Amino acid sequence: MDGFSIDLVVLAAFLLANRTIVPELRRAPLFWGFQAINLGGAAYFAIWGVTGLERYPVASWLVAGLLVFHSIQNVIIFQTRRPKL
Repeated sequence: MDGFSIDLVVLAAFLLANRTIVPELRRAPLFWGFQAINLGGAAYFAIWGVTGLERYPVASWLVAGLLVFHSIQNVIIFQTRRPKL
């Protein structure tokens, strides 16, 4: 597998986890740990870009923005499902 394929698999894993695993997390340390990984992935794609798409920097920013958007959605879902004190 070349770098482009690896980046696509990692991105697909992030997006799949954002839709399936994260909404079901109830424990705060697990949730915030995954959010740190999510935002770390966004930073990676924003700084180093998607391998194979160096000629199109907008693609890297789009992927990073998508991961940040999912992080914001995850926080909203987590806050609404959290028990009220």
